[in-house]
Amino acid sequence: MSKLPDAVPCPEKPPLHLKGGYLCVAAPVDFSEACFSVPALRALRSFRPQATLCVLCPESQVAVWKTLGELNGIIVYPDHASARQIAKILKSEELEFESAISWEAGEAAKAFARVRILQRLGYPAAGLGRYLTDTVEVVLSPGPITHRVRHYLNFVRKLGGDAFVKSHFEPPPLAPAPEVIRIALSPGSEYGATYQWPLAKMKEVVDGIDARYTGVEWVILGGGGNRACGDQAAELEAMLEVEVKNYAKEWDREKTMHALQHCSALLACDGELAHLAAHVGLPAAVIFGPNEPAWKRPLGKQSLVVREHVACSPCYLARCPLDHRCQNDVTVEMVVAALEAALAVRHSG
Repeated sequence: MSKLPDAVPCPEKPPLHLKGGYLCVAAPVDFSEACFSVPALRALRSFRPQATLCVLCPESQVAVWKTLGELNGIIVYPDHASARQIAKILKSEELEFESAISWEAGEAAKAFARVRILQRLGYPAAGLGRYLTDTVEVVLSPGPITHRVRHYLNFVRKLGGDAFVKSHFEPPPLAPAPEVIRIALSPGSEYGATYQWPLAKMKEVVDGIDARYTGVEWVILGGGGNRACGDQAAELEAMLEVEVKNYAKEWDREKTMHALQHCSALLACDGELAHLAAHVGLPAAVIFGPNEPAWKRPLGKQSLVVREHVACSPCYLARCPLDHRCQNDVTVEMVVAALEAALAVRHSG
């Protein structure tokens, strides 16, 4: 019996390419996710240096995207706008986009389809596929938890870009350290009460630091427009015996970001302000509770995570069904040590 010829291997699917020179990327609606997607936007710019690259974002994120010199434009839509409204804004732009990237299902992805952008790329996520012309599939091997920033960078790498480059993670230049120690406080969290460290303990940290250093200036910041965070800020202000200025309810995200650039360090719970500080490069001590730092810690080595890993964490719950041990077991001494380390990074010169 004659030997059968070897089977001819099936040809691999040809690599996916960005087809257009006019590219629009829809920012994730969640603020922390938007921050995690920033290195991917920088990677896209390096990958396509001659392209016209724009980001489509909700109004509440504009302050962040303004800091990216890599962008050719920012297209802004009102928070909670419908796909019809976003499509109308896209049509009013002078540019006619040839390619678009959507990280998630939502109104922005629907708007890209409404205006019939020729190439619409994204992950094959639930609810998103119907609005895409091309899906980008990244096969990941089982292993330890990886940070969310990889979710966005892997996408660019799949397109052929050199994604994991140090310069893509570098924040904008930070203002010189203030002459006096100026510490920002963020006692609230947009993610829920479980993500907030006890205010009495935060007061102990403030008292301890104020006793060790001369002339410390204290400010309480928010900037996300979350009412619960504003209430936490007001309650902490009432508890503190040191002089403190509370701008949590007064300032928007742009003013808050500008203030962070002129602080020495931030002490924050796991929330949006910690990611805003990471975006500008400010050293911070960030207290984690029900969340997983390996998955969602603020970017950058200057963001110092304080955490007591208890048996029930991470649970990701907005309300604790037990005794809030992930927060209660974080000691004042642990937080003071992290905050002093953050101050040392900022004032090392």
